[in-house]
Amino acid sequence: MLGFEHCTRGSAFVFALVALGVSPTRGLATICSQGQLIGRVIDQTRHTIDEVEVIVNRREIRGRTANGGIFSIHVGSGDSTIAFRRIGYRPVIFAIKPLPFPGDTLLVVLEESPVYLAEVIVSARATKPLRYAYTDKYDDVFRRQRVGLGTLVSREMIDARLGSSTDQLLDGIAGIHVWNGPPKKIRFARCLQPGGITVFIDGVRQNPSTTGGPQEDNSAIFKPSTRRATPGDMDPEIEILSRVNPSDIEMIEVFRGVSEIPGEFHWNGCAVIAIWTRQS
Repeated sequence: MLGFEHCTRGSAFVFALVALGVSPTRGLATICSQGQLIGRVIDQTRHTIDEVEVIVNRREIRGRTANGGIFSIHVGSGDSTIAFRRIGYRPVIFAIKPLPFPGDTLLVVLEESPVYLAEVIVSARATKPLRYAYTDKYDDVFRRQRVGLGTLVSREMIDARLGSSTDQLLDGIAGIHVWNGPPKKIRFARCLQPGGITVFIDGVRQNPSTTGGPQEDNSAIFKPSTRRATPGDMDPEIEILSRVNPSDIEMIEVFRGVSEIPGEFHWNGCAVIAIWTRQS
């Protein structure tokens, strides 16, 4: 550390600090009750260093260097030391007794000191398969799967049942039975009410309302059936599913029973089939 002796009032000083020593380059300061220290921090190649902590009395971070390595702090009669610290450089510390005269400036030179960190292993659980990394279309599907809502028919499962129609892809899911008839039907064990099943394609509801009200349909490919469901007859859902080519499907979500249906698919029935087409 370097202490400053009394000197003639009004003499300005500039001093440089290096990791191996601290030396004033011009005159010394006089004793003052308080003052402001302004200066700049550079490295050995004379490049400025930003985000250097300016620490007073060994523990109080009173400032940091900004753009251009410049800092400005206030010091008082109770302050005894000032230090400069930044990761990757050797810290320096020196005494400020007596205090510098107002207007004095500092030039601080820090010596590089590489910090070698121990090996760090970063691990995380994937939120979706890697092939979906560059699309957010199916993010909500995977979110619902993480919380255990519904049953998912994945693209791998669709490929494994090559040749099956879209409605047949649902056969085998617990609580669902599909048969070819006549008439062709789909039945959910927990949804026996007439017209209690509805179909969504890419988030848009497709089948007609059992109340006869207007329906939202933004799909130009899959047109909703105009047939109204009757007791024991689920043909409208079957008609819509038969219009969808399994090769165009990326995944299917099935929600059986009112308690399983998430808010985004809420309606008056008791089951939902949500089809998600492949990313174009």
